[in-house]
Amino acid sequence: MAELSRRSFLAGAALSSASMALKSKCEAQASPMDHSQHGHAKPERPLVPRLPALISKVTATSGIDSAFRMLLDGSDTLDAALHVCKTQEDDPKDCSAGLGGLPNVQGEVQLDACCIHGPTHRSAAVASVPGIRNASALARVLMEQTDNALLVGSDAHAFALAHGFASEDLLTDRSRKTYELWKEIWSKPELLGSGIYNPLWPESERKRHFMPDSQQALDSLVSRLEPLARQAGLGPEATWRSTFDAVSPAAEPVYVSTIDRNGQLSCACTSSGMPWRMPGVSSDIAVVGAGCFVDPDVGSAGSSGNAAANIKIAGAHTIIENMRTGMSPEEAGLAALRRIVQWCNSDMTALRFIEIVYYILRKDGAYGSVSLWRGDRTGHVRQFTISDGEGMRRTEDCRSLFECSPTNGCPDIRSKA
Repeated sequence: MAELSRRSFLAGAALSSASMALKSKCEAQASPMDHSQHGHAKPERPLVPRLPALISKVTATSGIDSAFRMLLDGSDTLDAALHVCKTQEDDPKDCSAGLGGLPNVQGEVQLDACCIHGPTHRSAAVASVPGIRNASALARVLMEQTDNALLVGSDAHAFALAHGFASEDLLTDRSRKTYELWKEIWSKPELLGSGIYNPLWPESERKRHFMPDSQQALDSLVSRLEPLARQAGLGPEATWRSTFDAVSPAAEPVYVSTIDRNGQLSCACTSSGMPWRMPGVSSDIAVVGAGCFVDPDVGSAGSSGNAAANIKIAGAHTIIENMRTGMSPEEAGLAALRRIVQWCNSDMTALRFIEIVYYILRKDGAYGSVSLWRGDRTGHVRQFTISDGEGMRRTEDCRSLFECSPTNGCPDIRSKA
């Protein structure tokens, strides 16, 4: 582990100038994936942890603000966390969860969600649920009215109907057209050109997991294929993002953790999963201890990103156990990321297909967010949202293990002395 840490450090040091260039590019250029639409203040991190606190992905701005006000007013921590999730699930313009979430390979939106209530030590999750917009609320009903930890698929759908949820078509005009665009592009592999393939997949499936070999190549490919999005009927506000999702999809669940003035913790998460996934495949957020976890005596942790890699190391639980030994939130998260690198045998090509972000909140209000890569596949620096004390939300950059982005990659860490 120490050797790996040294190698990671050397890889990061060798690329520090590249990291600065990446950050400058992110600040100088706007794109449909830019975080500027969530323009949050960026004051200095407080020297002393403050309560209450809310940490999440940079998302659902209005939901975050009102959820934090709920904490200030003394609401239950799970009520506040689920409020953010519902805001995202109800937003048809968002592609990550609920209404408008991107579908699986068969064109059906299947949702995953989880909630954990620290004060009562209860939790539940649902997975691959079709036709139920507010999957996070469904997870809460499962938690409160049964002793079951996980309910999946059509049976979860039937449970939802029996408890007053309405079944609906979750595809919007945009998500349906994006699905048709994805089918059009992948029916003609020659459109994609050359790139790299995920070595963790069997040979017969490797080319389904494709990535252009640089950020410039990815940007060029998306621009070249964007006319197909216009032909599919997508408006100018959606063509770039829809083409990007068709070519280089990523799972971006909504995770939110809350703590009140009394140190009571809860968390919730919701997702439509990896776009174009196999039917029935679950996100890590539906696995308590992997994509989300709360220990009322220690803190909470959750993730967004590659489900398979995170499930293998039980990422959220691993982070909590690391904090139990005295690690800070960021140290605990980086240690979990190093375990993912170990699982991949430090193979940089395989790691380029993995994006993981952890959101961590300690019982005293100390917080942190760490990412495997400094940049995401669009080239933008990874960020998170934090609200604490009496102030409102602000954004901070995630602390990263690799000072580069998956599309550009880093020198193979195994080659470092």
